[in-house]
Amino acid sequence: MWYVLITFLIEVVVSQHGEFILGVEHKFGAEGDWIRRANVILPSIKQSSLPAHNIPQFIPISANERVDDLKSIGDKNDTLYYIRVPHKAVEEGEQLDTNSYVSVVVRACSIVEADLAHSINIHMDSTGYVTGLSLYSPAEECTGKMTTATSFNTHCSVSFPVVGASPDVHSFIQMKEKEEKKKSEESQDKRSFLAKYWMYILPVFLLLMMSVGGQ
Repeated sequence: MWYVLITFLIEVVVSQHGEFILGVEHKFGAEGDWIRRANVILPSIKQSSLPAHNIPQFIPISANERVDDLKSIGDKNDTLYYIRVPHKAVEEGEQLDTNSYVSVVVRACSIVEADLAHSINIHMDSTGYVTGLSLYSPAEECTGKMTTATSFNTHCSVSFPVVGASPDVHSFIQMKEKEEKKKSEESQDKRSFLAKYWMYILPVFLLLMMSVGGQ
């Protein structure tokens, strides 16, 4: 009942603010069953390039965290912990192919020995598709340590592509025009002074010769 109520409240938030939602599921071991662990409410993807709009809301579903189950297998180095999210964030009413997920896997003991603290980073493109998923635990190695923590300590972040600066087309065109003008000036007539103006010089020369000969 609580799960239904939380899901309903999330849908109300999404419908009122035009935000997007991703369900986070987890399981223990390759043969375990997937169960919804939390919901991530994302900002409007159209505004994702603004830093203030990059902060998601991570809303855990406490009844589905199954912390005790994780702690019971935390001393087994070969047991894996899986997390997955759908391949695309959806708005209310949008249909999603739930057979396509992006997942990440770590050793369960690394989560337990970090006192259930970990970071989840969701990598998305500008259209709402998930391009990658990463999970980081501060525990460097598994030593068999147990924890008294009773709930996950999760930090969730979303990474969007960084939009590069637009090309300065106007400056580029001006530069090319200057280059063409320079080439044009350099390719102009490079003949000598006499070669270019002989038709003006020759009559003057003939007149001088004739005047000298007459004397």
